[in-house]
Amino acid sequence: MLQNKNIFLSLIILYTIAIIGCGTDKTTDILKQDIAYLKNQISDIQKSGTDTEVKISSIENKLQALEDKSKDLENEVFNLSAKVEEGPIIELPAEEKPPPPPQPEVKEIPPLPKEEAVAVELPKSEMALKEIDELKSLASLSPEELYKKAYNHFIFGEYDNAISNFKVFLDNHPKSNLADNSQYWIGECYYAKKEYDAALSEFKKVLEEYSNGNKTPDAMLKIGYVYHELGDKKSAIKELNDLIKKFPKKSAARLAKEKIRNIEKGK
Repeated sequence: MLQNKNIFLSLIILYTIAIIGCGTDKTTDILKQDIAYLKNQISDIQKSGTDTEVKISSIENKLQALEDKSKDLENEVFNLSAKVEEGPIIELPAEEKPPPPPQPEVKEIPPLPKEEAVAVELPKSEMALKEIDELKSLASLSPEELYKKAYNHFIFGEYDNAISNFKVFLDNHPKSNLADNSQYWIGECYYAKKEYDAALSEFKKVLEEYSNGNKTPDAMLKIGYVYHELGDKKSAIKELNDLIKKFPKKSAARLAKEKIRNIEKGK
């Protein structure tokens, strides 16, 4: 029986050492010292043969405590790893950071009597009038307010609303210094929707109508991206090289170089 107990204890010790290996160096050294001490105690028990059962029971308790320590250490390491993988929170630029979405007001509407419940559909004329009212409401906003409203739609993935809002902006403020940005974000909306032909057309408008604007390098970069998505690698590389030659110091040029390398590698 004593021999079986010793074998059992040896297995526990080896298992504990394996678990401890996952911890930090300092904690691992301390736990290994404790285990070495327990091994010596087992050796002494085997030699003395006195009070064997009592001493073995005491060692089992100590080994259990070591196992608990090693599990706590594993949990701490896992939690730290999870925080590192999650990464930092990315803040939007102050000028384009959207406000928190308003909470809709919830009103309880009493149900109609069963015999009176009917499907209600607005006539097309009323729907058209409602759309006109919405467009008038958007047009009444200042250029900055309208731009932010459209951009917020884009940030929240509401691409159709963003497109319509940016188009209202262009219709009402074609000479604004935000006009080229609005045209560019329309292209980005279509790109996000994977409607690449429409995206290509909108990005080209940035070059045609706002060639001196600040979004020209970004538009050229995205045109290269779109050509690549459409399977036209030759046009993609040409557009990206034109960007690098025309705006060598822009961040878009650096991204263009990386994209060309990926295209040439078959990515």
